[in-house]
Amino acid sequence: MERLLLTNDSWTGTVLRVGLGLVMFLHGAQNLLGWFWGLGFEHAMAVLTTQLGLPKIIGVLFIMTQFFGGMALMLGAYVRIAAVAIIVMMLASLGVLNYDNGFLTTWSGKQLSPGVEFPLLAITVAVSLVIWGAGRWSLDRALESPRSRINRERAAREAELTVQPPSHL
Repeated sequence: MERLLLTNDSWTGTVLRVGLGLVMFLHGAQNLLGWFWGLGFEHAMAVLTTQLGLPKIIGVLFIMTQFFGGMALMLGAYVRIAAVAIIVMMLASLGVLNYDNGFLTTWSGKQLSPGVEFPLLAITVAVSLVIWGAGRWSLDRALESPRSRINRERAAREAELTVQPPSHL
């Protein structure tokens, strides 16, 4: 459990998690609560189960992952778990949706035709969060045990001591 919370003091993790978290949360709020001109839970579930043919439990997991996973990312709480859930959801969406148009979303014609660019971008950001953690201003960092923080800071000091400038300088 301690490894799940371990993070660094980087702004990179903060920017990535807040950005992805905001997009996921807003999309989840559309699907779960009907906010921001969204469908709401019943209509979103109808689309997921009838039009896309997903089992009900998968539809519920999609919507909950978007809403609560996005919220967890924005707060920086259990970021690695939320990021893995988003990766799984985005990989599943690649298999479910019809991507006949290729990489880019097509805005022309009568119907919006999705491309794979958004799921791939979301997966890329989520993978970086799994690797690097939540970053600054996160609940993960606040919940990190003092022992973990001391060990991380000690390792950083030792790494600084072992770095030697190039001999040609």
